[in-house]
Amino acid sequence: MLIGGAEIYLNHPVIRVGSGELQENLTPLGGSPFIASEGHIRIAARAQVGLVRVRVWNEAGPIEGVVVFDGPLLLSDGSVYIGDVLGVSRYQQRVGDPGDQRLMVSVDDPGKASRINIVVNPGKQEVTLTNSQSHPLPSFLVTEASTLESTDKLGLILSAHDIPLNRLAAAVELIHLASREDGPTRRVPMVEFRIRMVSEWLRWISPSLSTEKASSISSFISEHLQGILSDDIDSASVAISSEVLRRATT
Repeated sequence: MLIGGAEIYLNHPVIRVGSGELQENLTPLGGSPFIASEGHIRIAARAQVGLVRVRVWNEAGPIEGVVVFDGPLLLSDGSVYIGDVLGVSRYQQRVGDPGDQRLMVSVDDPGKASRINIVVNPGKQEVTLTNSQSHPLPSFLVTEASTLESTDKLGLILSAHDIPLNRLAAAVELIHLASREDGPTRRVPMVEFRIRMVSEWLRWISPSLSTEKASSISSFISEHLQGILSDDIDSASVAISSEVLRRATT
């Protein structure tokens, strides 16, 4: 699951991932997309032209980009630190006990990364999320022991803001299907909670979206979910989502 993330502006085209201690006598990357040591990974990234986005996952992460590292990393205090090599800025995320932690690191463009995914305790089981047949979603890798509940799956669906129609249609469809599985006492509060997750996701899609307008859109989703028929769930989810995105961005 997504447990943290940061967007970092780099002056030097290298981003550091690993233990909290800064390295001395750094070996130049020499054109390599990354260099790994016992407790650190240094990744060649873009600098000075835009933010580098780093996301941290635990036991479930997206199948995207190119894996540049997959192995143990010694984290002295159980936290992974992400930042520039000079220590000017950094982000910290606790991921477990002090000692070796297995990390899988993937990047969008080896040698000039702008999007980096770090998966702690990565799995090998590929999971396809609930999605509209005409608007598919990327798959995720999860640990074999993971049991993803409906709300966990919704969190993965809404973990990014690319392909917004695909993600929103999948979210609407999942909320509708999950409501059938919830018991009578849980159904209403769980639908409301999941729609709030969608509402917060929409506010990242459209930063100017006010709380009042987001609440109105949530009511629209709730009302139209009740009218979805089982044999029309794909097209109905896409239609609802198209209208929601129109309202959220205008």
